[in-house]
Amino acid sequence: MRPEQIALMPTVSTPSVHPSGCWAVASVTHPSLEADDQVGQLWRVPLPAGRQRPARITRGFCDTAPQVSPDGRLIAFLRRLPGHRPQLALVEAHGGEPWIITSFKQGVHEFSWSPDSSRIVLTARVPDPGRYGTVKGIDAGHEDPRRLTGVMLRHNGLVPGWYTDRPSQVFLLEVPDPDAEPAVRPVGRAAGRPGVSADDCRPGTAVVRALTEDHADWSSPVFLDDDSVLACRQAATAQGPGSRELLCDPVRIDIATLATHSLRRRHDTRSVESLTVSDGRVFALVTDRGPSTCDVAINTGVAVLDPAAPADLTPLTGPDTGLTDSMAPAPGGVLVADEFRGRGRLHLVGPSPESDKSPLPEGDKSTLSESDEILLDEDVVVTGAAAIPRSHDVVVSLTTPDSPGEVAIITGGRTTVLTDFAADLHRTTGVTHPEELTAATAEGPVHGWVLTPPGPGPHPVILMIHGGPHSQYTGSFFDEFQVMTGAGYAVVACNPRGSSGYGQDHARALVGRFGQVDADDVMAFLDAALDTHPDLDRTRIGIMGGSYGGYLTAWIIGHDGRWGEHHWRGAIVERGYLDPPSFVGASDIGWYYPQRYNGESRAAQESQSAMRVAEQVTTPTLVIHSEQDLRTPFSQGLEYHARLAMAGVETELLAFPGENHELTRSGTPWHRRQRFEAILEFWRAHI
Repeated sequence: MRPEQIALMPTVSTPSVHPSGCWAVASVTHPSLEADDQVGQLWRVPLPAGRQRPARITRGFCDTAPQVSPDGRLIAFLRRLPGHRPQLALVEAHGGEPWIITSFKQGVHEFSWSPDSSRIVLTARVPDPGRYGTVKGIDAGHEDPRRLTGVMLRHNGLVPGWYTDRPSQVFLLEVPDPDAEPAVRPVGRAAGRPGVSADDCRPGTAVVRALTEDHADWSSPVFLDDDSVLACRQAATAQGPGSRELLCDPVRIDIATLATHSLRRRHDTRSVESLTVSDGRVFALVTDRGPSTCDVAINTGVAVLDPAAPADLTPLTGPDTGLTDSMAPAPGGVLVADEFRGRGRLHLVGPSPESDKSPLPEGDKSTLSESDEILLDEDVVVTGAAAIPRSHDVVVSLTTPDSPGEVAIITGGRTTVLTDFAADLHRTTGVTHPEELTAATAEGPVHGWVLTPPGPGPHPVILMIHGGPHSQYTGSFFDEFQVMTGAGYAVVACNPRGSSGYGQDHARALVGRFGQVDADDVMAFLDAALDTHPDLDRTRIGIMGGSYGGYLTAWIIGHDGRWGEHHWRGAIVERGYLDPPSFVGASDIGWYYPQRYNGESRAAQESQSAMRVAEQVTTPTLVIHSEQDLRTPFSQGLEYHARLAMAGVETELLAFPGENHELTRSGTPWHRRQRFEAILEFWRAHI
């Protein structure tokens, strides 16, 4: 794979199934070098396999997040026009011309249908008066100064980062009649009538009513019944400035009166991350944040929530199962994917068949022994799922070792891929398959992969370290690995202690021990890869990582003698978490992340700082950072590069304007291509 071929990588959304069960709809997007943006449309995928070929059903610039209405008549989705925010759009399920029905200045974030298909509940950010273009003639540089208190002020990816003056609110939308005559903008005499303003008329937009009007951040809205909506409210923003809680409360909103009722006990440390309703029950994704209310490296589980009994959360999964951030209704419970040893399995989680629909006593597991059924356990990563009505079959979006995104059906325990969205990629380049490897160490096994490029060795080696650290590499398609092997480099990658997918103890083992157990695991895995693969050249090795992986890269090259014979030909430190103490006040997560991971005291944080060993580095180092990065602030890369340069190290800083911490995943296509090209140029020069 070459850098420019990122344009051939599809990203597939969670599928949504028509009530007939005959087809599903999903969005398929990809980076476009021509538009220098992410583009894509909605596709209809026939069910079951073999009926018809998948077909594109919209032709917007970027159409995403489709949901079929419960009555099967409409598809709601997010449509983004060039240079604009995404808005909610509708298209008739049997075909027709889509129309945009909202006009939020900050765009629509998420939405869900009412059971009768007459309404939609959604979230959108609402700017304070005078902010973000709400007053004509006042641009961002001429707004009033911000008066700020507290510690939760900014968020990476929001330009220019502030979110306390544009909270995410919940809105109720009345779905327009698709048979009604399209509205038109009044002109001439009609526009001049008293009380009519042409600027206020937006043809095609729906009637929208705010259900919340506060400065809390709201998310995950769903209909509980005809009279109320459930949503998650961020506790810190709801409690006012100064709150330091990483908690989200489940809240019931009365549609008629707008009264809100929190469903969390006052001292409950569990955060409800998202909600869904299935089989008459409310299911929640829950993370127990501990006594500090902001603990890290904690797995997320599924629980049943009783809206009639505040905070009656009955857990259905154990702490060693780490689930991803979305659920889908299904007969008997919810569909949810996990992170497990480099895979993403699909679970059906719900109360056991022996239990009725009444909530179980808190802590009672006696009837939950069969509540977690694994429906798919293969070398793939499930990214979304939907149940097929009147059957036991499930449709999933997934990544495989061969493809960044496809749609598949699970029937009778067998998985059948229904699409070939990566066909253009396969026609133009080969895919290198990972070889699984487990390194045995005195502290326990370290699991990972080796990818070897085609042709005879010995191959130069790139040791790659993932971010997080509560994350994982997988054996599925990853553009970073494929570009490296496509250029002739072998890739060695593993999931050291601190990674997700190997149980709670494995994830928590890194707390307070950055640069110790993780570095030992990574280096032990590299040694095992070199010992078991004679076609790897142990004299030509580079090391690279981003975010936390940038930290561990910088830490390892700052302690090179600790691991004996390893002498790096080069290193790439990207958007690194390099100096924990200086994160406070600078990073959007700086108010809790260093304290929880590295220690409350400045001395503890200093002892795990890669910045403090920069002067010990002798390895040629490329530092990559984005100017709008608020997660690992740009100042981290600037200081690290400066310290290397002043110490006489061969170094260069590659700075990306307009990009944030997500450059490698959602940055503009040309910047992503240029990043790959700069990385390959660096490796050609050094190994």
